[in-house]
Amino acid sequence: MHTVWGHAYVVEQSPMPNSQHNTSPTEVKLQFNSEVEKNFSLKIYDDANQEVASHSPKLSSDQKEISIQLPTLDDGIYKIQYYIISLNDGHPIQGEYFILVGESTQSIINQGNENPFSTNNSPNNQSGSSTTVLELSIFILKALYYFGFVLLIGWIIWWQTIQNYSSDIRRKFILWGIVFQMVHLVGLISVILIQVDIFTSKGVFFTTNFPFDTNFGLFWLISLVIALSGFLCLFKYRLLDIFWITIVILCKSVNGHASTFDFTYLSVILTSIHLIAAAIWAAGITFIVIFWKKQKLYVKSFFPTFSNYAFISFLLLAITGSIITFIYSQNFAFLTSDWGHYLLIKIMFVAIVVIIAAIIRHKLKSSETKIGKWVKIDFLLMIVIIFIVSILTFLSPTP
Repeated sequence: MHTVWGHAYVVEQSPMPNSQHNTSPTEVKLQFNSEVEKNFSLKIYDDANQEVASHSPKLSSDQKEISIQLPTLDDGIYKIQYYIISLNDGHPIQGEYFILVGESTQSIINQGNENPFSTNNSPNNQSGSSTTVLELSIFILKALYYFGFVLLIGWIIWWQTIQNYSSDIRRKFILWGIVFQMVHLVGLISVILIQVDIFTSKGVFFTTNFPFDTNFGLFWLISLVIALSGFLCLFKYRLLDIFWITIVILCKSVNGHASTFDFTYLSVILTSIHLIAAAIWAAGITFIVIFWKKQKLYVKSFFPTFSNYAFISFLLLAITGSIITFIYSQNFAFLTSDWGHYLLIKIMFVAIVVIIAAIIRHKLKSSETKIGKWVKIDFLLMIVIIFIVSILTFLSPTP
């Protein structure tokens, strides 16, 4: 069994997972599809969960293969466990699988229908339920980050429009902006901790494997500093707000899928535009939901502006999303991957949002005021889409 956390993945393993060997293998090799960071781990454990004494693991000159020399292994079940970090975008990749060594272990295979490689019979047992809870927790934390990220970015952008409203709305708008800054900060710290691989199926585990001296580590650190500085400088000066947004979005774009594929500069630019467009729509619909009940007149005056910008945002989302997907997989191979499946689900929800937006526009033109339920549905769909995005950033676009 092996679990891949992030974008890079194993393309070749020696020995192969779930393989049986009459004689002891002399070496373990793992080859990846992209370069990995020099700070990595490759360990072998016996059936008593004791690490097998061996040489230090090595990284190939092209930084795509890790290997370790093995001593002569006694008959038994062995676990190969690895942890590496993608050099391009800093996504951690961890996994493990099992092998059988020795002719006498053939009897283990022949014992009824028991699978010697089942996690129930393997050392260091990890149940499927704990893994599911772990993944769900990580998705929720990443969704929290994206929720705070897009709402804060969009909130700052819409501030230029809200400044023309009453002092009461401006004051409440800034208070909500501080709330979104806090959500963004908590989400950002959670994502950094995920990068450090603090959350494991064994519980919370602290490690020093995260290399802050790399480019992606530096960008995460810059993002954290900028997020903290936002509490002092945002919603005061327009140019400073623009500068703050630019830095945060670039750091996010560079530390995502965009840096893993060809056309990196184009991917980063397109991803940045995609994020801005999403932020304008998400923050706009959130403003409407928050202020609809007590500030209905101002919200109704906000609707035409929001509707126009939301329409442009969806056009940009469609264009940039299509180009980015083409860059990730020019032969549409992504459709066979989990990433592709979630992307199709996201597109379906976005299509529903577009239909609801058209209904709201029609009702506004016909002077209908009962649009509150449609706006709330739009808001709930936005939350669902952000959660799906958090899953997409966790999976690899390549099958």
